Amino acid sequence: MKRSISFLLLVGMLASLLAACGAPQAQPTATPQPATQATAAPQPTAAAAQVIKIATQSPLSGGQAALGTGMKNAAELAVKQLSGPLAELGFRVELAPFDDQARPEVGSANAKNIVSDQDILCVVGHLNSGVALAALPDYKNASLAMVSPANTNPKITEGGYEVAFRVVGRDDVQGAVAEKFAREELKVKSVYIIHDTTAYGQGVAEFFRRNAEANGLKVLGFEGTEERSDFSAILTPILAANPDLIFFGGIYDQAGPFFRQARDRGITAQFMGPDGLESEELVTLAGDAVDKMYYTTVAAPVSQFPDAAKYAQDYQAAYGDSAPAFSAQAYDATGICLTAITNAAKAAGGKPTRAQVLAEIKALKSYKGITGTYTFNAKGDPNPATYFVLQVNAANWNENKLVTRLEIAPPGEAASGGTTGGATGGTGEFDLTALAAQLGNVAAKIGKIKIATQGPLSGGQAALGTGMKNAAELAVEQLNAQLGALGITFELVPFDDQARPEVGSANAKNIVSDQDILCVVGHLNSGVALAALPDYKNASLAMVSPANTNPKITEGGYEVAFRVVGRDDVQGAVAEKFAREELKVKSVYIIHDTTAYGQGVAEFFRRNAEANGLKVLGFEGTEERSDFSAILTPILAANPDLIFFGGIYDQAGPFFRQARDRGITAQFMGPDGLESSELVDLAGNAVDGMHYTTVAAPVSQFPKAAKYAQDYQAAYGDAAPAFSAQAYDATNICAAGILSAAIAAGGKPTRAQVVQAIRGLPPFPGITGTYDFNEKGDPTVATYFVLKVNAADWNKNELISRLEIAPPK
Repeated sequence: MKRSISFLLLVGMLASLLAACGAPQAQPTATPQPATQATAAPQPTAAAAQVIKIATQSPLSGGQAALGTGMKNAAELAVKQLSGPLAELGFRVELAPFDDQARPEVGSANAKNIVSDQDILCVVGHLNSGVALAALPDYKNASLAMVSPANTNPKITEGGYEVAFRVVGRDDVQGAVAEKFAREELKVKSVYIIHDTTAYGQGVAEFFRRNAEANGLKVLGFEGTEERSDFSAILTPILAANPDLIFFGGIYDQAGPFFRQARDRGITAQFMGPDGLESEELVTLAGDAVDKMYYTTVAAPVSQFPDAAKYAQDYQAAYGDSAPAFSAQAYDATGICLTAITNAAKAAGGKPTRAQVLAEIKALKSYKGITGTYTFNAKGDPNPATYFVLQVNAANWNENKLVTRLEIAPPGEAASGGTTGGATGGTGEFDLTALAAQLGNVAAKIGKIKIATQGPLSGGQAALGTGMKNAAELAVEQLNAQLGALGITFELVPFDDQARPEVGSANAKNIVSDQDILCVVGHLNSGVALAALPDYKNASLAMVSPANTNPKITEGGYEVAFRVVGRDDVQGAVAEKFAREELKVKSVYIIHDTTAYGQGVAEFFRRNAEANGLKVLGFEGTEERSDFSAILTPILAANPDLIFFGGIYDQAGPFFRQARDRGITAQFMGPDGLESSELVDLAGNAVDGMHYTTVAAPVSQFPKAAKYAQDYQAAYGDAAPAFSAQAYDATNICAAGILSAAIAAGGKPTRAQVVQAIRGLPPFPGITGTYDFNEKGDPTVATYFVLKVNAADWNKNELISRLEIAPPK
């Protein structure tokens, strides 16, 4: 059945509820040359391999070298790690880095040298938009593609160059995001705008000014300066104007001294700026003057990109320093170049031309990188692009606070995946007027809609179950705030399943008897869900689970079950592989809690261990919860390298503590049932440094959930626990299905219609991921994490690995 346009728009609008740079002039330096000898990726020994080069252009000297060198290093790392497919085709890939010194005339001169080398088939650069704009005419004349990790001036893709692409957003959007945040969140009434006179800095400042003037934010001054040491002349009128905010459009190496001198002069205005400030060098230059200031960015610290965790480790190992902002984007830009060159080489049956590489980048449907999945529009802009608002932590730049993360389409376009291009995101606002237009007269016919939750609200597992209930409650409150004016009211009906199958089954019978309940969010425990699903199936009542991982949930023929998490047959395989390959263990003793979940994941671990030569010394189940002596005695005698516990934290904690007390030195490991700070409360330092797999991970691992985490803390006085953000997404998926079914039905839908609507939803962007269900109800791609426990602070558990894996066929 075809989906109507209104259906797609509705899901896009509901989903929205959830949800660089220029350079100052420098003194002339020596004639530009390639920065270093070309760096070759490791290749198998082969005779006469053809050379293919990728060039980089960025400032490798001067005040902006911190970011420019990071970009070059990232490209070097990408060439080493990602050029394997080209090596298989008989090519040797080399990196040719050029120092553009953040100066347009140097970038232009470098560009002429670059295009004269016919082996260079792609350029990764620049840091500064003004430098890129000076080089682009040469790239255009040579049909040489440039993929920028940092250039944000709209002219990069709007200037008719036809060879320019970028993996970051644009300053016309960034300026609007910054102005809206200053006006709505900082509540400022006046602003003094300073810029550095470059294409980047003046450009983003101009976009801030346009939005400010359009929205009633008083602009007290708009001035450009090339000064870099003594800002007295420009600070005097600012001091007299006494603005609420100073917005600085430029780069950190100039902004730092400016902000420091502003504070020294007694100026008390708040400070703000764009992504040119995205470097810890800002704090080095400005000190505490910039503590707690806000800035927008299209890059953000690498820590904000969970898929970049391994990249960050590799960068640290290779270069002895943390990966700076824009470096991860440079890694992705290089990966896009390599992918296009590979595709072009295969199509050409040999070394491709520049024009063929350019055509392949334009034809690239999507590229999954470490900072995002990139789809380019006809102009070369990513659709959508990501914009961040962060708050500076002067004591530790790596702990800058993420305030907002937004996914926004280029101006004049709808975002790919069905979302709109407004400056909204995370758990932000959506267009109520547009939603009302979609619902029409249907809204008045819907009335009250109930969504039930089932999870343990009492007993040892209540920490996670209550978190799930609270998250669903928060989602319902926010839905009602948006939809209440239309006459639509959602009501949450929470049930305590006590983590017991018989209670979950009894609750299910009560749930299905209430005809106003059109969807269930639950359960925490797979065994409880499996006990309840026969009743849900008989009533055609949809269940969207934020936590159930047993394969039988979607493989059992229930037809009403969906989940936003992965499966234990995959999780068990991920855990076993990590134990064998990374922990280097040779033997394991497996314990489980006899439940469908705990025994299930333990069984999948065992199957993989036996298949891969990891010696299984024991496989035992226990329902004991206090004295584990009987089961620890044979483990102590077996002396395994690893103990794998399949179960939940409330049982695992005492078990691990007693194991250490008995002198057992084996490493510990377990699945996502251990994902709670309660584990440390129960086990203490016995679990410090242990590893666990999870399909949930701490909420901090999901950048789009930052606003949700703040809302949860404010509402419930505690940090949002694991699985709660998934429950928030599950609730909104229920709501999307219900409202979509209502539009199709022309009124309040049946439960069966809701099931079909959820099954037919286009990809749904939530705060923990974008969800698209297969015919069984599994997400088409699920996320699996490996984390290391920090017993001193659970929120600082170390992310070791993050994997995106499709469900088993």
